[in-house]
Amino acid sequence: MSKKIDILKINGKPLIINEESLLKQKNDLEKFITEFKYCKTLKHAKEVLFSHEIQANNFIEGYKDDVETIYNVIHRCSKISNVKKKQRIMNLYRAYKYILCRKDINKDTLKELYSILSKDLLCEYDVENMGQYYRTKPVYIYFSNRIDVKPDEGVDFNELEYYMNCLLEYINTDNDNLSPVELFFKSQIIHFYLVYIHPYFDINGRTSRTLGMWYLLNNKANPFVIFNRAIQLHKAEYYKIIRRTKMNTNITYFLQYMLEHTREELEKEYIMNMIKNTSNVNLSSLDFQTLHYILSLKYNNTYLDFVRFYNTQNERKSPNSIYNEMLKPLLDNGIIVQKECTSKQVQFSDDGYNHYFSLNESLYENDPEKIKCLKI
Repeated sequence: MSKKIDILKINGKPLIINEESLLKQKNDLEKFITEFKYCKTLKHAKEVLFSHEIQANNFIEGYKDDVETIYNVIHRCSKISNVKKKQRIMNLYRAYKYILCRKDINKDTLKELYSILSKDLLCEYDVENMGQYYRTKPVYIYFSNRIDVKPDEGVDFNELEYYMNCLLEYINTDNDNLSPVELFFKSQIIHFYLVYIHPYFDINGRTSRTLGMWYLLNNKANPFVIFNRAIQLHKAEYYKIIRRTKMNTNITYFLQYMLEHTREELEKEYIMNMIKNTSNVNLSSLDFQTLHYILSLKYNNTYLDFVRFYNTQNERKSPNSIYNEMLKPLLDNGIIVQKECTSKQVQFSDDGYNHYFSLNESLYENDPEKIKCLKI
């Protein structure tokens, strides 16, 4: 059965959700987060926000800032030569701090959030043509590299006030009786709809995803603040499905996409939390990133597979650096286990061969009732 969200319209038509097609996934996820209690805590939300969600949120926009760089910029005030990169990182860090302490989502607080996210990142044209709250000129959204393909446009700037007021009303009403997964759905509708409106010239994506997080934190739906990581590994599909939703006004497919991939990220968190609790090793932020990448590789990992995957998600490093900084500490602590070697020789491993490896199975339980998306 389809449900219409009359207050949120695209080209005069209300957004539509087919709730029945989401029901099984929704119920499974409700059960999962009930049993995985740690993911519901604010402590867990803060752990994933800083710095892994900063990395993911920026990566979706094409910026490959690794977690160690982010950690060093935030906590050690590291000087890096790329001023824009440092500004991007600090803006997201300050924005996340802001949404953790501010509750009211209204026109003024959203303006403040955008000011934090966009500080010193906008071009002169964007600054000159911003009104008190929103842009005062058209904005074009390019989805193809071909110059003969006409770009999409954001909502007419003359109608932004109306559309944004509708969105703010939707954010601030009918939240009391929603289950955690229903709150997650609503956060993703908010996320999508701000992208559709495109009220600013730039940084609409980061603002929309941070607004979705803000709504989740306000409503204590803490497990789902991890959703940027879900998009990071499926970025091309993300942009395609946003555009498809704009065209057919049916947001069900976008919600299915977010539900499936966020569930996968929560399963990774579940496994990593078990490893943390059973290994008696003080895992660093980089160790957690290593575990996350191993789980993202699915199965049959080799050292070279890991090196290649790392370099798709971050600025390139040498295989020797990746092995010594990421894989070797977990090998030495027994968290990952070296297996047979392939026929390929490499210069960076201890014996000069490319080995298969896996997580130490004694450190976690691969319960098929809980682990339904991952293959480990």
